Amino acid sequence: MAEKALARVTRLLGIVSVLQHQDEASFEELGERFGVSAEQIRSDVMLLFTTGKPGGMPDEYVDFDPDALDRGIARLWDAQGLTQVRLSAREAVALIASLGTLVASGAAPAAAEPALAKLRDAIGSEPIDVVTDARVDPARVQPVRDGVEQRRAVRLDYVDAQDRRSERVIEPHRLVAIDGVGYIECWCRRAGDYRTLRLDRIVGAELTDEPVTTPPAEGLGFSLEPRFDATVTVHRSARWALEAMPGAQVSDDGEDVTASFPVADADFTAGRLLAVGPALRAVAPEALADAVARHARAVLDAQVGTP
Repeated sequence: MAEKALARVTRLLGIVSVLQHQDEASFEELGERFGVSAEQIRSDVMLLFTTGKPGGMPDEYVDFDPDALDRGIARLWDAQGLTQVRLSAREAVALIASLGTLVASGAAPAAAEPALAKLRDAIGSEPIDVVTDARVDPARVQPVRDGVEQRRAVRLDYVDAQDRRSERVIEPHRLVAIDGVGYIECWCRRAGDYRTLRLDRIVGAELTDEPVTTPPAEGLGFSLEPRFDATVTVHRSARWALEAMPGAQVSDDGEDVTASFPVADADFTAGRLLAVGPALRAVAPEALADAVARHARAVLDAQVGTP
């Protein structure tokens, strides 16, 4: 199976970042760090060697020590600012809104809130109100987070989708956020089976001294019922955004890339598409196109008065 563009670009930037913080690294060392073979690292470095700024002048390419490369060692001479990322005001607002949704879901790591505050300070943004039906009180789910980190069982007071209240002991495995909703993947001792429970339905939680004894489920442990199938076309530069969509089937047609994928939450999907707004060519069906337009107007409204 061909490697997705997002995975390779992430690794390429990671290689540059590592070499900027240490003088050199062997292909084997980098391979172990990124979970690929030394030959793959060699291929990555050679690709970086031919990467440069628009114009292609000799002094505008990423540069490595060629003698070190012959010995299987990557020594970076000039990164051409490759790891420097600059966000436009609109991109920053979209990123803040997305991170805010993750924090509201209750599934965000502890570092998410400080990162969100730093982003807001960096652009001087007023807090963006995250509209969600699944906002979670962080204090209420903290015992669940502690259970994941400490591998200890948690006693829950839980209300299911039919408003039935129950007490159960779970062995928590993973916190995840899907379509703006936070979940805990776990083994439920009451059911004797794997369960995925919504964090916003937890009424109370208490960390116990009992250890987690079951391994995580091999799959994600849940599925979401899609409301409709979407078809989106973007410029090939934004292919990574379509590849990140769960269940996406991507086809490449010259300058454009088209993907079909199921959508469970139109607003959440629209927010993700807005990150590549200038590259959008077509969005269907109308329900998703309307959601993208609505979110775009919200971003524009947020920029009123921004220098």
